[in-house]
Formats: sequence, structure tokens, C-alpha cells
Amino acid sequence: MTSVAAAERFVYSFAEATHLDAAALGGKGAGLVQMTAAGFPVPPGFVITTQACRVSKDGAVPEALWGEIVQAVHQLEARTGCGFGKGPRPLLVSVRSGAPVSMPGMMDTVLNLGMNEETTVALAKATGGRYRFAAETFARFARMFADIVLGAADESAADGASLDTVEDERSLRSAVRLVAEGVGTSGTFPADPWAQLRQAVVAVFESWNSRRAIRYRDHHGIAHDLGTAVVVQQMVFGNLGSPSGTGVAFTRDPRDGSPKLFGEYLENGQGEDIVAGTHTPESLDDVGRRYPELIGQFHSLARSLEKTYGDVLDIEFTVQEGVLYLLQVRPGKRTAEAAIRIAWDLYEEGLVDRETVLQRVTADHLRQVLRPRFLVEAVEAARAGGARLAVGTGASPGQVSGRIVFDPDRAEQMASGGDPVVLMRLFTSPRDLHGMLAARGIVTARGGSTSHAAVVARALDKPCIVGCESLDIDPERRVVRVADRELPEGAVVSLDGSTGEVFEGALSTGARSTDSVNHIGAILGLADDLSGCTVFNRVSTPDMARQAIAAGAHGIGTRIDETLAATAGFETLVDAVSAYKRGVTSADSNSNALVALEEVIAEALADVMRAVYPKPFAARIANLSSGVAGEAVSDFTDVAPSPAIWLPLGSPQLLRAQIRGLVRAKEATGYPDNVILMIGGINTEAEAIALRAACREAGGTKLRLGVAARSPHGLLELPRIARHVDMAWIDYRSLCAAIYRYPDDLMLAQDAWKSYIADGFIPLDPANEVDEAIERLMPTLTPGAHACEFGVTFYGWGVSEKVVRFFTERGFRNFGVEMNGLAATRLLLGRQASQPGAFGPLAGGAPVWSPPRAIDTNP
Repeated sequence: MTSVAAAERFVYSFAEATHLDAAALGGKGAGLVQMTAAGFPVPPGFVITTQACRVSKDGAVPEALWGEIVQAVHQLEARTGCGFGKGPRPLLVSVRSGAPVSMPGMMDTVLNLGMNEETTVALAKATGGRYRFAAETFARFARMFADIVLGAADESAADGASLDTVEDERSLRSAVRLVAEGVGTSGTFPADPWAQLRQAVVAVFESWNSRRAIRYRDHHGIAHDLGTAVVVQQMVFGNLGSPSGTGVAFTRDPRDGSPKLFGEYLENGQGEDIVAGTHTPESLDDVGRRYPELIGQFHSLARSLEKTYGDVLDIEFTVQEGVLYLLQVRPGKRTAEAAIRIAWDLYEEGLVDRETVLQRVTADHLRQVLRPRFLVEAVEAARAGGARLAVGTGASPGQVSGRIVFDPDRAEQMASGGDPVVLMRLFTSPRDLHGMLAARGIVTARGGSTSHAAVVARALDKPCIVGCESLDIDPERRVVRVADRELPEGAVVSLDGSTGEVFEGALSTGARSTDSVNHIGAILGLADDLSGCTVFNRVSTPDMARQAIAAGAHGIGTRIDETLAATAGFETLVDAVSAYKRGVTSADSNSNALVALEEVIAEALADVMRAVYPKPFAARIANLSSGVAGEAVSDFTDVAPSPAIWLPLGSPQLLRAQIRGLVRAKEATGYPDNVILMIGGINTEAEAIALRAACREAGGTKLRLGVAARSPHGLLELPRIARHVDMAWIDYRSLCAAIYRYPDDLMLAQDAWKSYIADGFIPLDPANEVDEAIERLMPTLTPGAHACEFGVTFYGWGVSEKVVRFFTERGFRNFGVEMNGLAATRLLLGRQASQPGAFGPLAGGAPVWSPPRAIDTNP
């Protein structure tokens, strides 16, 4: 048995733990302590801290800890006037887990603990001779204790039919003995409440390392060494008859974020009934029509709690004979759509600041909300054509199609083979987590919007429909029957987690919700204001440019070769490359080709520039050393081009023609002086000096000059190169490829590249974490030492928070991304800027321009 230092304290009553945080008390304990201190109606109790979990090993409670628990129980007896395991008014307690990070449904709870034959009889007498109630309460306790603590569940222990004849003390005693025999022998089911408590505490501690809890933490990136607290609290009974009951409610709708109380209530029931999904509860609106004062009181308490926490809350409550008690409060799990709306609404209501908004919305939220949805016409056709199988309660929004699977193991197996699956169950339990993780969507025949399936689905951000009572699920035969239809396992269905509809077959997908887009735009406006960064989006055509600006791009970047290819001007570039020979003059045969190139560049770039005027605009010289452009040149001509074109400054006439084309486009559009000439592959200070001279010779004195380092040498030379240019960029993907000496385009081959990383041949994915070699090579960019600005491009790759942090901490304020990374990058920059001290100083002083401060409405 592990020893515990005598001076170390592990147990605190709710009233005396106000100096401790959720790391010590767990989320559940911290909420109860805060509510108690604020005067909310909370049954008394105490918390065993997470540190106790960390020191309790080998299935035992250290003696010093047990001594504290015993003392805390005696204090609880004194406060309540009840006796634990004795007396005319027995004290029954709940023993619940409470991790520092919410893990709904993953760990264990035991209710009604402290019962044996004598205390059950005492409970019946103390409640006015309610013998049937006492018998049912004991049966609930026995079943939970056998399942959670003894690992020997027997559903017959909770079978109400065996308690129908309980009507007096004699029949009650007989029922208690029968139930106890049903869940284990006298040697395994302890009659001593103190032994029950000790074993239950150990069971809750051990549930921290259960298979399902570990998998949940792995999935959500939660540390495994946090431990769980244990909350021991006086029981209140929602199953004492009307108007008793139990409920779970959110202060806002966790499905879409709408600002209305959302929850369910089960009259004459206990918390396990509603959370497990084994009973279908009523909505709070329905209950409010019967008990308006009760629900009105709860509504008032819920709003007060939300103002205290500044967040949407998940509240568990019980009503005992008309008296309302709050049993738990925690930040509510919510879908991506709800997270975005709630964050913005709370900001507008003045409950949170902009920094908090940005920390509550993640890049994953944006990706989830901006994903495709079912086409309206496809849904209408499915309804009209009789393809709708059932309608339940939409518990977690989203629209997906997949193959029906009735078993979580098979769901995991089929999904690992690449099949999209829909897990369909009578109801789910924590044992189904691996199948829920693997599934695209979840359907249950029973349960409500606060059942296990619903809560976990929202935490996983997966579409979920519960309470589809018309579904007759037969897991043994692997079929589901709906009226006169029978669908075998593997049949394709489509789910709408908002409307609760289940359709036969796959439905076509389309665009996203306007309200969600507007909320995203508003939040990204906050991110832009806070970060002060400029995010460029690379385009090839005017239409792409307009879409990028509408989506919130602060600047536009083009590559001349790609723009010409998109406007049928690439052959002109090929002609100029083919005609070019080192040493010839402009009066020779290639002169006409260069003039033609200059003209098509001017026309193509002007069209793009008019579409984005007056945003910052960067045009990059044709990158003929890239695989795509080089292959295209070879495809268009049989003439072997001069090897000089592969060098950044190896073909000065070709370079100057492109510069002149950009100058003409600027003049034609009347563009302001925020046009950037970009050239990639620069490695030395001498190249930068020569590039500046070439720009002057071609009339580009009003252009801002930018260069991009694509190699380790270019990165090392960046401080010296920066002395001669206005902007110094890093091509991040190209640099990573150069470090490993792989072809640049290989980094875009997701299957091959990802498999190589997964096999362990490379220690990390540089798209998500900065490679150690880049950290070592990265020069120190002293703030104010350079007149230029610094930027980094991620073209072809997604953008990760870790990589963004690396560059912002080093003073980078310009970022180039693809369209699908635009919203995420803006958000990540705002999130980074909202963390004190996380944003490094500007590497080049104040930026020459700032991103727009108005809130964009179309991300």
C-alpha cells in the first residue's frame, strides 16, 4: 500500500475548498464548490482531490487518505442530521468521478451508496412508509455497485417487476435479500456502508485508467497523468413521486447555439435514467406547462450561473418533492456550429472578451461548419419518394451517409477498411466508445438529447439522432426493421442530425448555412483586429481573386506562370523561354517573343488586379524550376530551353520582361504602391542586390521587392538578403522538401508522404510541427534591424497551430495560404495573438499596411 505524507491533505468539504482549482478538485468538484460559495441550492458533500488518485495505487486507499474520508463523512452527518449506515434518518451518498477535463460518460459513478437491509427499512420509514420507493432505491444501488465496483452486473437486480409486491417492512426485507443475492454472494457484496464507500472510491480512481477513458483521452489529446477527483455528496431523490424528478439542461442549445434553455426532465426518476438513455424524458418546455414555478426557478438559476461562468453550461439537477437542487455544473459540450454561435453571442452580450472568443473557437470548428451539407432538393426528393425511414430527436447536427453497423467492434473494423459507417444501437453506453469514434454518425432507438449517445456525439462533433422509437433493431440477425421494410447491416442510410431524420440511401451534399458563415466572418474579424497580420491567398484568375477577397483574404498573390496558364497565355511564356539564348540582344530573334510576353502578362495581371483593388497584390516571377512549370514547358516545345532559365537571375531579359509586364498592369489599373514583385529561390545577398538593380532597369522603382527563400542556404542568409528587399518570405513546404532533399511536389502526395511518416521513417509531419533542422537553421531576426517585413507561405499544405506559433513568435506577420486554409489561418493568428506573450515582436518594425479592421461577413 502506498504511503501518504501526513501533512498532505486530500479531502475538502464544498464549503472549505474555495482556494483550490479544477486541477485539484476536478471539473465537477470545482463547480459544486463555486455554486456552494455563491449560495446556489447544492446538497452538501466533499471532494477527494486528483492528487489522491495519483497516490492511490494497486486497488487500495492509503490509510491516511481513508482517515480523512471518514472524518469528512462524520462532518457531513453533523451537517445533515443523518447517520451514515445507521439511525432513523440514513445518510445516503453519491460517489462520482470528476476529472479536471470533462470526459462525459467515460468514468464511473455509484448512487444511493450506504444501503443495506437495515438502512433500507429506515429509509422507507423516514419517507413516510414508502416501502416500494426504498426497495427500488436499493435495487438501483445494488445494480450500480455490482456493475461498477464488483464487475458482476446482473440486470435482474434492477428489474422492477420483482418489487411489485413490496408494501410493508416484511416484504421490503425479503426484496432486499433477493436483490442482494442477485448481484453477488454475501462475500462479494458488502453490507457494511463503510466498506461500500471504500470500494467505490477505489473503483472511481481505477476508472481513470479504463480502456474507454484512455481511448477518449487519446482521441482528444488529454494528458493521462491528471487523475480524477471523487465527489461524495448527500443524495437527493428524484424518484419520490410527483413533483419529484431529475433533469439535465444546457443554458443554450448545444446543437446550434440558439440562446434558449435546452434540456430534458424525467419525472419520478434518478439521474442515471436520463443520462444512460434507457428512458425517454420530456422537454423542459413540456414540464414547464405543468410546473411553471419550478421551471421558472430553474431558468433563473441557469441564467445566473451562465453569467458567473461566462459560458454555456451543462447543469444536472434533481427535484425532491418540489425542492430544486443543483447537482453539477460544467461548461457544456457543444457542436462546432454551436461553439461558433455561442462564442459570438456571449461576446455581443458582454459576458466575454474577444480573447476568450478566439480561444473557444478552433480551426476544427471552422472545418466542421464549412463542410458540405445535403442539398435541399435531395432531401425534399427523399421525403417525397418515401425514402425517409424514421424521425427521432436530432441530438448533434451534421449530415452524413454511411453503411449501417449494429456492433461497435464491427464499426471499428469496417471504418478501418475505409467504409463510412453509421452506428445504430438500441442505446449506447461507454463500452461503445470505440465504435462511436469510428462511425460517421450515430442513431439510437431510445434516449433523449442528454443521453450518453447525444452527449458523446456532441463531444466528438458527429451527427447523432436519438429516440428513433420506430426502429426495431435486431443486433443478433443484424437487421433493422421499419414498418414493412427490413434493412440488413451494410445498407446505406443518410442522417440529418438537426432534423432527426433517417433516410434510406445516400443523399447529395452541397453548401453551408448562411448564419454560421456570418458568425464565422464576425469572429474572424476579431482575429484580424487582434493579430494585425496580413494573410495572402494565391489565385490564378479574377474570379478566384474575387472569391478570396469575399472570403476575407487581406492580400492576393499570383504566380505569373499559373496566371498565364489559366488565361491561355502560357504558350507566349513558352515561346519566350524557347527563343531565349544567353548573350543575344533585344534586337535579335527573341525580341518579339519578349514583347509579346510583356503584353500578355500586363493584360492578365491587370484583370486580376482590377478584381482586388486596392488590396496588397503580389506577383511572383514564373517559377520555371518547379516540376509542374518545367514539365509544361517541355510539353509545349521541342526546343531545349537554355539551362539558365532554371536560375533565379540566370535569364535577365526574361526577368525584366516579366517586371515590365507587372509595371504596365499597375499603371493600367492605377494601383497604389502596395504591388509586390516576388522572386523565389534566392540564396544570397548578391542575388538580392542584382534583383533590386534589375527592378530599377525595368522601370519598377514603385514596386515593392520581395524574395522567397526555398533552401537551407537561403534561410541562413535571410538577415543579409533582407537588407536589400522590402519583403523576405520563406517557402515553408519547399524548404522542408529541400532539407530532406525530396522533390517539392512529393510533399503534396498525401498518401505516399503520410504513409512514410506513419511508418516512422520521419519523426514528425513538418506540416503540423516544425522540423528540428528548421529550428536550428532559423536565423535571429532582430526587431527594427531590417526595413523589410517577413512572411511565410504554406501553399499546398494545411496550416497547423504549432507551425503558426513558431513563426509568429519570431516576428512573422505575413502569411500565404490556399483558399481552404484561409479561414483557419486567420483564426489561428488571432488565437495566437490572444495569448499573453505568445506573439513575438515585429521583425521589421510596424507593417507598411494593415489588414482591414472592418468585420468581414463572408469568410
